[in-house]
Amino acid sequence: MGIIIRQSLKASFGFYLGALIGIINQMFVSTHFMSVEQLAISRLLIENAILFATFSHLGAPFIADKFFGYFRDDQEQHHGLFVFLTGLPLIGGGVFTLIYLLFTPAIKGYFSEHSPLLVNYHYLIIPFTFLWTYILVLESYCRNHSRIAIPSFIREVYFRLANVLLILMFGWGWYNFDMLLYLILAAYVMAIFELIFYISKLGKLYIKWPGRKKFSGSQVKAMLGYGAFTLLGGLGVNIILTIDRSMLAGEEGLVSAGIFIIASYIAGIIEIPKKAISQISIPYLSDALRLGNHREVRQLTQKSALHQLLVGGIFFLILWVNIDELFRFLPKGDTYAGGKYVVLLIGVVKLFDIGTGLNTEIILYSRYFRWSTVLIVSAAVASFLLNLALIPTLGYNGAALATAATTFGLSASKLGMVWSKFRMQPFTMATLKLLIVFGVLYALTLPFEATFENPVHALAMIVIKSGVLLTAFAVTVYMLNISPDANQLLKELLLKLQGNKLSKRDSE
Repeated sequence: MGIIIRQSLKASFGFYLGALIGIINQMFVSTHFMSVEQLAISRLLIENAILFATFSHLGAPFIADKFFGYFRDDQEQHHGLFVFLTGLPLIGGGVFTLIYLLFTPAIKGYFSEHSPLLVNYHYLIIPFTFLWTYILVLESYCRNHSRIAIPSFIREVYFRLANVLLILMFGWGWYNFDMLLYLILAAYVMAIFELIFYISKLGKLYIKWPGRKKFSGSQVKAMLGYGAFTLLGGLGVNIILTIDRSMLAGEEGLVSAGIFIIASYIAGIIEIPKKAISQISIPYLSDALRLGNHREVRQLTQKSALHQLLVGGIFFLILWVNIDELFRFLPKGDTYAGGKYVVLLIGVVKLFDIGTGLNTEIILYSRYFRWSTVLIVSAAVASFLLNLALIPTLGYNGAALATAATTFGLSASKLGMVWSKFRMQPFTMATLKLLIVFGVLYALTLPFEATFENPVHALAMIVIKSGVLLTAFAVTVYMLNISPDANQLLKELLLKLQGNKLSKRDSE
């Protein structure tokens, strides 16, 4: 088995383990030990740091991904590329810090009325941004040495596990909220040292000044130009992902922002399968596009769309039929239950997005890649304007509506573009069958709606309804042969289980 496959398998394990830790943290640990305001502050600081890091790295991770092959030469220490990549964020971080300090009075003014507590901690965005910038750059350097498992483990598992432990100790009264934020900051510093140590252990920590042989004026210009263009796309994506909660904090307050953060996190659970499926499909898709094999591209996007909808759809169905019990079971559930329709709005649109297959990847890996940036930047502007219009009147439901409209518009635009340029779309008759199955199963659950005051009873009902739904769904999908691939996988699993039982009998 090659290094890429081994690294991918290890990274996938880290991703799913991290997702589990993240769910435990966001749904139970953070909501139990932190007030709604404290939860909102901690998330806003980190999420805005991720947004600003997209600017302050000046496109260095994208430059590494695009141009690493040109510089790759261990004997020449990659011609000083490591120093170049880590030097760019010093310039970008300095510019960001200057701009942020200049706009500090305006930032304080915006948040002081509805979120005065956030004003006390806003300065932490600068160090968080600086640290996130270097994490992104070091991850890209590892990635281009075909090493993704350890960086993925640090991002997906270490950060979340550290967060859980630090919040638990905060909840046990070991330190106050201010110290909690400083310790989270320290965990990010530790992550950078871990990445540097890992690169050093690989023997790739090349501290060499960039030479003119490879870093000619025209080459640097091309690299910076590419970095700036792709930076716009990354910035647009992060604006779409974070602007709603930041504007909620400014317009409505930290409680509204906290409710929205938890509700959107719950809705985001249905996207977990998409990340795994798309990562598996990307190498094949990229090769098919490079070879002009549109038949293979069509087959890949239709299969990916079907399986993403199949897994994400049952996740969403189980989530929605249990939504009242879930909020009853959550710490401070009465407060967070206000975000019920945020879950619905964002969940439905995310379901549409994952059901459209690999449109984002098709555009990115084709000659039309620049259109991806244009569409994302347009969506970011639309997101800002819609949030500005809807939050003052509808609060967090308005933010959800704005996010849903933006996400739907962006997904529909990509769907239309792929049809226009490639004459292909992700839907088949199997898609229609699957949607009918979801509709029928949901209708069958309606007579059994009930509200339980006792969290234990609520948890029991979640387990019962989820088990019945999952069993009914699996049997129906199998009988209708909606996905031959899924049926084959199920047959192999049943044969394996049957074989294990026979082996046990023989041994007895």
